[in-house]
Amino acid sequence: MGISNQLKNQHLLWRASFGPDTIPVEELSADSNKKLIKALFKASEKVPAYIDVADPAIKEIYMGMEEMYRQKGQLTEEQRKLIRDKSRDGIRALNLTWLNQMVHSEQQLREKVSLFWHGHFACRTVNILHQQQLLDVIRRNALGKFPDLLREVSKSGAMLNFLNNNQNKKDHPNENFAREVMELFTMGRGNYTEDDIKEAARAFTGWGSNAAGNFVFRKNQHDTGKKRVLGKSGNFDGDDILDILIQHPQTAQYITKKIYRYFVNETENDEQIKWLSDRFYKNGYDISALFQ
Repeated sequence: MGISNQLKNQHLLWRASFGPDTIPVEELSADSNKKLIKALFKASEKVPAYIDVADPAIKEIYMGMEEMYRQKGQLTEEQRKLIRDKSRDGIRALNLTWLNQMVHSEQQLREKVSLFWHGHFACRTVNILHQQQLLDVIRRNALGKFPDLLREVSKSGAMLNFLNNNQNKKDHPNENFAREVMELFTMGRGNYTEDDIKEAARAFTGWGSNAAGNFVFRKNQHDTGKKRVLGKSGNFDGDDILDILIQHPQTAQYITKKIYRYFVNETENDEQIKWLSDRFYKNGYDISALFQ
């Protein structure tokens, strides 16, 4: 006896969403897998709304910090306390609001894939503005092109601060950001050398952000010299390094394997993963196409 449509669709919904919810059993039984997959993608086409839970008072402080620093000013103890308290409250509200979206949104596929990327691009920050911006980047690009997602995450205030790239300067390179981009975000451990990391770190010098979370390129802190990364040489900057990583087939292999283990089966099928990663690479890292 074959597996019923109902069981197939229940399995699909647990994999590609957060479960059947209140879908009538009759609908699960009547619809084919293909029809349900099409419906999941259709429901997730719309770009999700920006989740903004930050207190206006904390926004005002963050927005004014650049000017304050230019004038050699400092935050008052009262402002520091407000930032700590309001950030803690804001991050809790952001988490609860997103969880509510996961439960009730019609964009179940987008939110499930966003949760995957949220784990892939793991990040910790106490700045609520940075948190909101990074979550928005992930949710907007969850089903788009991986190069766009990678670039926006890499230029986010949250990630640049978390991985210490604001301290990455030409006279004192900091390798943390370059290492994590290669090891966790693109190629996976063991597919690059320590020299590749050192050279990539030089290329990322000058990349930073302001208190409000906007990307800032500090030209006077950037190493303009020639670098050699993964067999390629040039006066590379951070964008060039991301391009080199995207052009390497190992990145497609690494990302495909992680997606396969999360959404399909923790037991890897090398032949299937190779087939999928080849198409992912040829399709320009189109995430939606990979899932379909």
